[in-house]
Amino acid sequence: MKSKAFHTITFLFYICLYIFPSFIVAQERDSIGLNSIKLEAFKVMAQFFDYDNSIPLEARIVDKDEETNYTREKIVLTGPRNSRVPGYLAIPKEGNGPYQCVLLLHGVGDSKESWWKENSFTSGGLLTKQLIDSGFAVLSLDAQYHGERILNNDYESADVFIFQKGWIMRARDMIVQTVIEYRRAMDYLATRKEIDSTSFGAIGYSMGGMMVFNLSAVDSRLNASVASVTPVLKEPFSALAVYNFAPFVNRSSFLMIMGESDSRNYTKNDGQRLYDLLKSKTKEIKWFNSGHKLPDEWTNRASEWMSKYLK
Repeated sequence: MKSKAFHTITFLFYICLYIFPSFIVAQERDSIGLNSIKLEAFKVMAQFFDYDNSIPLEARIVDKDEETNYTREKIVLTGPRNSRVPGYLAIPKEGNGPYQCVLLLHGVGDSKESWWKENSFTSGGLLTKQLIDSGFAVLSLDAQYHGERILNNDYESADVFIFQKGWIMRARDMIVQTVIEYRRAMDYLATRKEIDSTSFGAIGYSMGGMMVFNLSAVDSRLNASVASVTPVLKEPFSALAVYNFAPFVNRSSFLMIMGESDSRNYTKNDGQRLYDLLKSKTKEIKWFNSGHKLPDEWTNRASEWMSKYLK
């Protein structure tokens, strides 16, 4: 089985190869600026993340596990383009509801399962435990072409199905569709009496961090956001380039967590410039002495951010 590090490197390699070859060379990449787009251009981009909220969710619970301190439901709901989206919703047993909910967004080659494995590349299981112990509900979905949805790829992994084939527009469509599916998931959570739907949190890793930028810019329901080791792609007016969205994140308290040696995905200057573009009143950037795989400590920072700002 290929490692998560392999999937991550493949993700960035093929985006760089097919969009802008100079991105592979750090020196040339640094020469490309991160400049914010105008509001009119953002409004055009943002409309692609809109959806018809009158389309029935057709959500149902297909399985349920009772654990010591939480109940985990497997749910499915209807997303855009008639997609059926599987996910996990975990609700704490302690405390009094309704509970605020944190959305968890995985990286390329991963799945909703990664948020339930403590020894995963992202330490996702550790983060989920910390959030539930802090009194949050958590929701994780399989991104388009990932997890149980791999059947749509004829069972090829996403890095093969998209990036090795050079189908970069499909990568863009995957990001847009998955962001809409999380918006639909928030609509579903608003129907659950156990969930406080007045505000949500979101934590994403790698590709998931990209989608946290997208979500935080286009959906005002997010009140606290954490984007970890987010690839910084320099493509004007692209949904894959988060710097196009950062200047329009102005409601959600935003934490960026980055690795100082994650040079295939960004330079430190890239990360700092992206942070500077954020318009959130409350924002912070934390650098770890690591590459794309962060130390377990990152989960402490992420869960503490939710406890402090998801209100």
